[in-house]
Amino acid sequence: MDSLGYRLVDFDNHYYEPEDAFTRHGDDEVRRFVRWVSQGKKRHLVFGDVMAAAIPNPTFNPIGKPGAYHQRLKELAESGAGRNVHPMERYGELEPLPDQYHDRDARLRVMDAQGVERAVFFPTLGVGIDGLNADNVRMTYKLFRAFNLWLDDDWGFNRDDRIYGAPFIPVLDPVLACEELDFVLARGAKVFVMRPGPAGGRSPADPVWEPFWSRVDESGVVAAYHACPMPDDYEKSFAAMWQRHGKGDAAYENNLALAFNHLRPMLETALALVLGNLFGRFSNVRVASVELGSAWVEYCLYTLDHSGGLLGRHIEAFGASVDERPSSIFKRHIWVSPFPEDDIPRLVDAVGDERVLLGSDWPHLEGIPEPIDYLAQLEKLDASSVRRIMRDNALELLS
Repeated sequence: MDSLGYRLVDFDNHYYEPEDAFTRHGDDEVRRFVRWVSQGKKRHLVFGDVMAAAIPNPTFNPIGKPGAYHQRLKELAESGAGRNVHPMERYGELEPLPDQYHDRDARLRVMDAQGVERAVFFPTLGVGIDGLNADNVRMTYKLFRAFNLWLDDDWGFNRDDRIYGAPFIPVLDPVLACEELDFVLARGAKVFVMRPGPAGGRSPADPVWEPFWSRVDESGVVAAYHACPMPDDYEKSFAAMWQRHGKGDAAYENNLALAFNHLRPMLETALALVLGNLFGRFSNVRVASVELGSAWVEYCLYTLDHSGGLLGRHIEAFGASVDERPSSIFKRHIWVSPFPEDDIPRLVDAVGDERVLLGSDWPHLEGIPEPIDYLAQLEKLDASSVRRIMRDNALELLS
């Protein structure tokens, strides 16, 4: 850190939620809907009649150490396998849940020791919940109002310009999404987080979502998309198209679904936003892709400029048009925080060093042991590009 001469701004940190994250501020209906159940020594969180199975240990105690799986992921990336081969066979030694994973003051002390000036914090459990009862739209928004109140209590949407807790906004209903966005903006949110993919069965650029994006445009808040564990529409479409006659070999079909879908949500979201001329209608909207990798970016840029009828320089959608290369629009409005094991210099070549964000994923197992370890992936870049990625780009987004 001393040799760098500046502190880091990390755009992908996490906390581990307490057991009352969804119920502390929930009313009686929410508290009946969310409950803990025990199976032997394990405890599970149930929403309605659906178990939150994507997180095998939702109490997070004990927990693996930061970066325990990073080396394995790096080996997979170097072999060309990528994260679609994800045999989380060993996390190493577990430890009791440390204070800095759930206590803000303890975390600030760790950030000081790590040389991290500011960080954006995303949910761990919370990003996998809105798909569990997606048909119960009203209850889903009630759940996340309670969750966002807890988040502002324990971490803060923007407290002292150091920790930016990103409230989660389900994109199931445009009216209710606007209400939640208004609520978190009034409490000072600088970043909010959504599930990538379709927005309530529509393109996120559809005109019914214009009031939502208008608020984003006027406020300057950063709209972040973050990886969200299934279930979601992609899981449903795989079952409809590839398991219509029943399930076969479980290992094969699980691998196939992951291979098909692990890059699709953000790829399709970026395509939908640009080709839907969202940025032509709302020129101040800034989108961040977080913990969704970067392997999809080059294909996305190619597809944007080679889609039928575009001829590389014209977009027309929803009664508006713009004469500009679609890939240029992407590069102006979308920031990417790649996986730590990704080929980051290649991403810089594709979108420019001003659109790449440090995302350590700390303290998750698949992240890196310390945010400063991100430098290992930037050795081929010059000092100016390194500084942009490790600090300046995120600082500009948050300012």
